[in-house]
Amino acid sequence: MKSSSSLGNDQKLKFCHHKAANPFIKQSALENWAMQEFKLSKVPTQGTISNILAKRQQYESMDSTELTSKRQRVVKHPELDNEKARQFARKLELGERTPEFSNGWLAKFNIRHGFKAQKSYGESGSADLDAIDRNMPTIKEKLQSYSLQDIHNMDETGLFYHMAPDRTIARRQIEDSKKDKTRLTFVFAANEDGSHKMEPLIIGHAQKPRAFNRKSGEQVALLI
Repeated sequence: MKSSSSLGNDQKLKFCHHKAANPFIKQSALENWAMQEFKLSKVPTQGTISNILAKRQQYESMDSTELTSKRQRVVKHPELDNEKARQFARKLELGERTPEFSNGWLAKFNIRHGFKAQKSYGESGSADLDAIDRNMPTIKEKLQSYSLQDIHNMDETGLFYHMAPDRTIARRQIEDSKKDKTRLTFVFAANEDGSHKMEPLIIGHAQKPRAFNRKSGEQVALLI
């Protein structure tokens, strides 16, 4: 037995068609039909029924893949999907034979051919969470004597601009290769109430980098 919330889109479409074929059916009769037809564990509420019937056109516009899913997937970035479609069309030299690509075509393509997001497992590290928990009360106590605008937080992060992503689209889990850890180190700082946000800083390795023609950051108007 299942609840009405677990109905697939094809079942919801069937629900809509049954209502359309029986426009004068009573609420109780419609509920009993749904209970028996879909083997529901409880009677669907009026709100659930109204919500399903209101989306009839949406269900009728779905293809077979969308109908067999429990809910319609929303394309988060359709412009990226469309750009990828244009890239494929150019590489295949389709020209005027380029087909129309619907929203969500890329997700359906991946499902059809068995592709899914895979994470490449490699090196990992973790912070000393126990030390943080032990010292947090002391830090909070010391900060109580300062106003929020006088409390600043600074942290650094690395931009690994040569490193390949650790996720890819593949049919199976793939082995990861040694990562290129060439990076730029950025520093960000701001106060507690957000009234003072410092410009991002870049931490370099050399006082006079070769890329600066052996000049210091001060000579090329950089903050170091």
